Amino acid sequence: MRTGVAGNGTIVRRFLKDAAQVEDVRTTAICVRERSREKGEELAREYGMKVYTDYEAFLREGDMDTVYVGLINTQHYSYAKQALLAGKHVICEKPLTETAAQARELADLAREKNLFLWEAFKLPYGSILPAVKEHVKELGPVRVVQCSYCRTGKAYEEYLAGSVRPVLDPACAGGSLYDVNVYNLHFVMSLFGVPEKVCYTANRGRNGVDTSGTAVLQYDGFLAVCTAAMDCSSDNFCMIQGEKGWLRTEGPISSASRAVLCLGGEETEIACQPEKGSLKPEIQAFARQLQTGDRTPCYEMLKHSVQVMEILDDLNNSL
Repeated sequence: MRTGVAGNGTIVRRFLKDAAQVEDVRTTAICVRERSREKGEELAREYGMKVYTDYEAFLREGDMDTVYVGLINTQHYSYAKQALLAGKHVICEKPLTETAAQARELADLAREKNLFLWEAFKLPYGSILPAVKEHVKELGPVRVVQCSYCRTGKAYEEYLAGSVRPVLDPACAGGSLYDVNVYNLHFVMSLFGVPEKVCYTANRGRNGVDTSGTAVLQYDGFLAVCTAAMDCSSDNFCMIQGEKGWLRTEGPISSASRAVLCLGGEETEIACQPEKGSLKPEIQAFARQLQTGDRTPCYEMLKHSVQVMEILDDLNNSL
């Protein structure tokens, strides 16, 4: 897999670091804005890439078969679409797009051109989610699901001081729903599918952004309550309660460290994730799929990504 990278932010730097540790993956080019050329050149020297500031030239001339889009949310759709039209496979950061309509368009385009289109999120490729899927049926009928992912950071500190980063700018599709709660939604929907009904309630910042909020997903027989915040911190977890016991993951679900099953009062660790912040497992999975040419798992995950975007639309519209 020869990968060109669009962007130079924190997630791009993590992708470059982890991709460098994956066999059969090379990062060959990076595209940044002209005002970020110095940062691009610094990364290019470190990882042996060529620097571009023109995206069309990057797609046309860059020695790559795959493009990694690590830009702000509002640019995911246009950059991914241009790359697909140029015949490149695409790894796009979450959320896949701003709207479900955009996600469906990209998914259709990828299938039409027989290209891979992956949404970059770690859950399906680590050890936690597969273990939860395997053991959740042991709980009997599920009655309550709770997910919490709440954490403050430098972006919120700057927001309080008057400076607004894209992750807290509604004009950039920022906010706790799209930036944080999307992980909870991916987790719940990976286990239980599309909910019957949803609603969303949020705390708003001075610019209207949802700095924290709770999404309620209604399923047949139970509710899933997904809370996320960028304006406060807490112990983070996902808890599934059934008639026969409970199952809990520890830590933010995007980087959960372990999963514990409790039946009859006896707790058993069913999974642990030692490299909880690493992107390596998903990059390895993408490279393996590309090498084998098997598009089935990619398109199955793409269907799921579109469904998550449809629920994000519904939640956003319920405010």
